Amino acid sequence: MDLLGYVRVLRRRWVLILVLAAVGAGLGVLSTVLSSSSASGKSKTYFKATNTLVLDTSSQGSGSFQSAFTNLDQIAILTTTGDVPSSVAKKLGVDPKGLTDHLVTTVNGSTNTLAITVAEPAGDEAARTADAFADGLIAGLAQRDTDRYNTQRDYLSTRITNLTSSVNALTAQLAANPADKVVAAQLNTAQNELGQALTDFGNLTATGPPASRLSVLEKAQAIPINQAEYDSRLNLGALGQNHLSANTNGSTDQVTIATSSSSSAFNGKAARGIFGALVGLLAGIGLALLMERLNRRIRTVADAEAAFGLPVLAEVPRFSRSDQGHIVAATAPLSRAAEAYRAVRSSLLFARGTLLDEHGAAGLHRTGDTKLFEPDTDDPFVIMVSSSSPSDGKTTTTANLAAVFAESGSSVLVVNCDFRRPAIHKYFDVDDEPRRVHETSVSGVKIVTNVLSDPAANPSQVVAAQRQVIAAARGRFDVILLDTAPLLTANDAVELVGSADLVVLVARSEETTFDSASRAAELLNRLDAPLGGVVLSAVKGTSNDYYYYYRPGRADDARAAAPPAPPVSANGNGNTSARAKKDDLFGPEPAPRHQKPAAD
Repeated sequence: MDLLGYVRVLRRRWVLILVLAAVGAGLGVLSTVLSSSSASGKSKTYFKATNTLVLDTSSQGSGSFQSAFTNLDQIAILTTTGDVPSSVAKKLGVDPKGLTDHLVTTVNGSTNTLAITVAEPAGDEAARTADAFADGLIAGLAQRDTDRYNTQRDYLSTRITNLTSSVNALTAQLAANPADKVVAAQLNTAQNELGQALTDFGNLTATGPPASRLSVLEKAQAIPINQAEYDSRLNLGALGQNHLSANTNGSTDQVTIATSSSSSAFNGKAARGIFGALVGLLAGIGLALLMERLNRRIRTVADAEAAFGLPVLAEVPRFSRSDQGHIVAATAPLSRAAEAYRAVRSSLLFARGTLLDEHGAAGLHRTGDTKLFEPDTDDPFVIMVSSSSPSDGKTTTTANLAAVFAESGSSVLVVNCDFRRPAIHKYFDVDDEPRRVHETSVSGVKIVTNVLSDPAANPSQVVAAQRQVIAAARGRFDVILLDTAPLLTANDAVELVGSADLVVLVARSEETTFDSASRAAELLNRLDAPLGGVVLSAVKGTSNDYYYYYRPGRADDARAAAPPAPPVSANGNGNTSARAKKDDLFGPEPAPRHQKPAAD
């Protein structure tokens, strides 16, 4: 599907997309209202407490045991991970899960300070938790340094013991063999290493374990905060973003408050409404494209030609409510629908000419007998109009084709071959009286509503009688139109294929499916039926107004100003048609080349 195809899909489904966008916007606003209602039931007063620690780097001596924790960012990470949270939770007697979500650490490198801020619904709880984290952090770092000191001391003690044993052993070997230079060299090396180990051990034990350089600068004191800041701090902890760096002014709250403000902005009705509308819009577009993919109905000319494997002769626009059930080719001859049926007429005449060139006139004639008509030697054109399914517009197409053929001067007979559900007589406002040729309100058109009087006749008898009527009507009329039953609902139309010169299929836009269309075309192709093409009816987006070169109402004005028509004269099939006086622009009318025999 190209870009234009996607645009057409979205235009067809714009109501669905708009509804989902509106629903999304409504849900977004409703979520704000629900969250506000939920928040209104909670306490609006919360507290935060900050314990400030300072890192002293001035007491580092060259011979002292160096602490491994001199980086404030590293120390801040140890506040919320490792053993510190567990020891604090055990001390406070609370569940360690989610405890660090209430904590935010802020490092200030210019002052070497670490602020531990805890937010809680109660002030004393916030202060107690912040002090507990500060004490736990100091104790945890001291324990880590002590463990490192003890490990280093034990290592040096063990090394001294091992080196002492080596020196004693080498001394004994050298005493036994004073001339052994290798042993003398090994003894010298061992003695040097032992001396260095004794020196390192002495320095280590002289200074003792390192003193903690992290100390409390200010204990925590609870201060009240609003719910927005409280929620913001908890969000930072839940997202693992609760390790902040202070700016040069030493402010620790600006980042948190800014985050809280952005969160509050998103929590507004307008923001959530816009976000919900955007989500609904995307969902609507996706659903529209999915429905288009799953929809197997014919909509466009390309769809119809792909489904039937036949050319589309014309697109007939969807009728207005006032035009339904009427022959628009007669009631609105300047409309787009009438022009569409004229296009079908032209295409069928060209197709008939092609058949005549290929097979000759004899190839289009079939003979038979009936009590209704007497056979003649004229050259009629029998057109079978059918569809794949009911309600596709075949009867409407038949009635309008009769009108456009008649307006061109042809004598037309419409035969109702859909005896199970006859409807064509309603368009011409005649009674469904069998075994009779009815005059119609459309000049040049006659109709046979039913070929048999017996309502209990079986379908085979009815179809046989229909064939006889068609054969007998040849020579009496220029065009014979057969309104048949749908191809996939009854076998009646299939049995009449041999009596038709061309078969026209009718499909209804957005109603006829690809499956039914392809099955109907396959059925006719197996019968080697002479297929003329497809009429796509009830097409949306095709204007049914007058063409641009016709002013609305001009046709009515022209009829009112026209002179009275001359007396009617009988034509070849017994119909009477009014003929306007010949314009003398081209001189006298030439003699007709062919004259039909008068009707009996």
